[in-house]
Amino acid sequence: MEIEHNMAEPHNYRTVGYSMIMVAASLVVIALLYLAIGDDVLYSDRVGKQKQFEYNQMLEEMKQKQESAESGKNLSIGLDENMNMDNRP
Repeated sequence: MEIEHNMAEPHNYRTVGYSMIMVAASLVVIALLYLAIGDDVLYSDRVGKQKQFEYNQMLEEMKQKQESAESGKNLSIGLDENMNMDNRP
């Protein structure tokens, strides 16, 4: 009882090997991230809140600079201000 080997091999060992290497590499990356972050499971939440705080602080500083610039050199005359002019020749 002899089996014919005319059919092509259904497995591509090279592709399977590359896939196993990719899976192992991704697991190594996950392990390195875990070691870098440690027990801080809310790391991304903390980073996001810190960046949001810095952004809001920058906006507040810009607002204060604009207000100080407006109050320093106000060339317009408001409706409640009196303009005293003497037209004596």
